[in-house]
Amino acid sequence: MTIFTKQLWIMATSLLLASCTSSQNESLSNTKHDEKSKKAIEQVVESYVSNHAFEGTILVSKSQNIVFERAYGFSDREKNQTTNTEHSFLLASLSKPLTATLILMLEQQGKLSLDDSLANYFPQFTGPLKQKITLHHLLSHTSGIPNHFGIDGWFEPEFHQATSDLDFITVISKLPISSAPGKDYLYSNPAYFLLGQIVEKVTAQSFSTNLDNHILSPLSMRRSGVATGVGLDSGIVKGYQWRKDGGYREQVAKNMDLFGAGAAIYSNIHDLYQFDLALYGNKLVNKNNKQRLFDPENAYSWRVGNVAIGKEQNVNVHMYDGQFDGFSTFMTRFVDDKHSIIILSNVSMSYFVKQQMTMDIAAILYDQEAPNRSNDVSLALINGIVTGLFDETLNNILVNKESWLFSEASLSALAYQVLWSGLGENSLKLFSLISTSFPDSSSAKQNLKQACSHRLTLSASNREYICN
Repeated sequence: MTIFTKQLWIMATSLLLASCTSSQNESLSNTKHDEKSKKAIEQVVESYVSNHAFEGTILVSKSQNIVFERAYGFSDREKNQTTNTEHSFLLASLSKPLTATLILMLEQQGKLSLDDSLANYFPQFTGPLKQKITLHHLLSHTSGIPNHFGIDGWFEPEFHQATSDLDFITVISKLPISSAPGKDYLYSNPAYFLLGQIVEKVTAQSFSTNLDNHILSPLSMRRSGVATGVGLDSGIVKGYQWRKDGGYREQVAKNMDLFGAGAAIYSNIHDLYQFDLALYGNKLVNKNNKQRLFDPENAYSWRVGNVAIGKEQNVNVHMYDGQFDGFSTFMTRFVDDKHSIIILSNVSMSYFVKQQMTMDIAAILYDQEAPNRSNDVSLALINGIVTGLFDETLNNILVNKESWLFSEASLSALAYQVLWSGLGENSLKLFSLISTSFPDSSSAKQNLKQACSHRLTLSASNREYICN
């Protein structure tokens, strides 16, 4: 080796060593940052878990890398079985983005058109307005078909036991249209039930088989499927709602066939993460159909928009959620940075709490501090409900009102969650608290009025005192 060659070798080796040292330092710095973020996310989640506001599974990814995943609580309280990250949950309305994707895939195959009339598939839909309903209207919740809560007998177990798919189509066809198709947004579970039935008509295969062939199997979503009939598969955790005297009660099984494509899909956090990743590519739907799926003006069962992270940053998101008899789900995609947060719960969790927990975690993903929730009145009240100390907690809040952080939106969401859990008396106390705490709010007064006339408060012992 010449002196010149030797000098070149020494210089190259020195540069290589310097580069390796720099990369190692950068890697070490990133590792420390990731560990700090993971710990911060864990602290956020624990603040909800410790108040009994969250049990279930959660997955957080940053730039398409999983940075946090954890399971909390019980999959079966009677058997004392704890939840793990492989457990599946009923997605409730978070089923709808999967169904919308399947419809668009069938459209790409020429099996159907989004301009097809609903009446072409179901001649029961007669009349000038109903005959104008298209698949696009069903997908975008602009069909005018009302939600299932107004269906006569819907809340009776006999209805679910005795009603077949064909019977249910007839029931839906007789519902009055709330507005002209395409005019107004009106959330509709029956609309998505009908989409599932259309899938079966155009393919001559079950909705479940279609979902598996087109989405679940190609994405290796092995813990996902469609619940059918009464009862749940063994791999699905049980759903729970609050009891009046504290703790939880298992939900009564319903006929999942009547929820179908709109709410009967089950999955776990890992499978949904695979779905999230696939939506960034063209494996499922092409570019044109992705624009339809995520159209900010007429999205197909996604909420598309811009949200604030802290005080100085705004980011674009695709999000959706579900709620069904104790099951509560939330999926948020931060599309510019390819972060995602997936929450699956099997205890009563309001939309506001799911969203708040999501945004608290998002603050960490964007290198900001998460808010301190130690004085959050809604979390304190949830803790009171589950521990059986609701009245004591509420009285303490009223005596020390200045010490608590009040949010009308959060309290209203909680009050409705308490109402839907069948705790009529407690819900009226909360609606009354909101009305007196926000005396200038017309929505607070309207919510109290609606609660007073709700079927679940008619026998409440405090109804006459609060509502008159």
